[in-house]
Amino acid sequence: MQQKWMDRPTPDEDLFDRALESSSKFLRLHISMILKVAPPLFGFGMFVFYFYRNHFYPSFDLFQFSSLLIAAAAIGFIIIGFLVVPLFLPGPWIFGQFLELRIIKEELRYSRPYLAHQLGWWALKLGGLVFALPFLSCALGLLSVLVIAPPLFAISVVLVPVLVTLVYGLIIQVVFALPKFSFIRYMWAAVVGVMVAGVLVTYTLGQSAPIIEGFQIGAWKWVVYIAVVLGVSAIAAMCSFAFIAGWNPALHFSVFFAMVIAGYSGLLTTLPDKAVQALGLGNFLAEAILLEPSYCEVPIEQLTLSSDCVMNNIHVVWSLGETLVLRSDDNRIVQIPSKFVRAIIKPAG
Repeated sequence: MQQKWMDRPTPDEDLFDRALESSSKFLRLHISMILKVAPPLFGFGMFVFYFYRNHFYPSFDLFQFSSLLIAAAAIGFIIIGFLVVPLFLPGPWIFGQFLELRIIKEELRYSRPYLAHQLGWWALKLGGLVFALPFLSCALGLLSVLVIAPPLFAISVVLVPVLVTLVYGLIIQVVFALPKFSFIRYMWAAVVGVMVAGVLVTYTLGQSAPIIEGFQIGAWKWVVYIAVVLGVSAIAAMCSFAFIAGWNPALHFSVFFAMVIAGYSGLLTTLPDKAVQALGLGNFLAEAILLEPSYCEVPIEQLTLSSDCVMNNIHVVWSLGETLVLRSDDNRIVQIPSKFVRAIIKPAG
């Protein structure tokens, strides 16, 4: 007879725990192979996506330029790491410098309720006051300064986190009955993490703004803006609070949600463009492109050429290989054999 659901024993580990353990085991077994294969494949994927988006393919084998693939992958990892680091680092820093202190830890243990059904609310209150609400308050403060007085934004990046951590430090000290001057310990531990989280939310909102404005949803865009601020603040707090469970869950949370934020804000889709531009291979506006006079002997109506065979202020899509790929003002792709190109003048900086 099949055993009833209520009679079956509860497993020791849930699906989330098993997924974390499987992921960690896979990385331990295959980390060396991943480090060898992932960077060139990731770089190759970015280049292929860039070629597909711009409707061309270079006249050489990309795999012959392994250093180029690895360099593109490194740029991509650095850009994604720009999101992973602010999601991950505030957790261990605040945990180690504040929550893990013996005097703080003992008082928190005394304030923890004995009844099991009250532990959830206690943990939520602790995570909210230590991480979530300070992150959200700092983000709202920075955005307010950015809207009302943009010239003061640079100094507000420092002053707003100091004020926020002071206020919440006092609240934490009172709510959890911590020793006198515990708010100073919290300020010392949390000010940098709160600053990083606030800047992350502001940056994400700035990256998302062009996408949100493109939807043409009128006043509803402000609802989306608020949702972005609340969502990213909550994600940053969740990744930081997850460190209480250990390094492994915190790192998994940070990488996963960094990819979510990158996808939502459009960072992933623009990653190939940024990598190609950073490597100086394309995706930049050239001040002038000097061509061989022999190329201009036969007039080409579709190209805007000066009398001395120069193209001014034109977007360079790709400049490596046998063909120079350009984009005209009407978004047409122009390919010119590189042998006719005498010089490409880029703007300074």
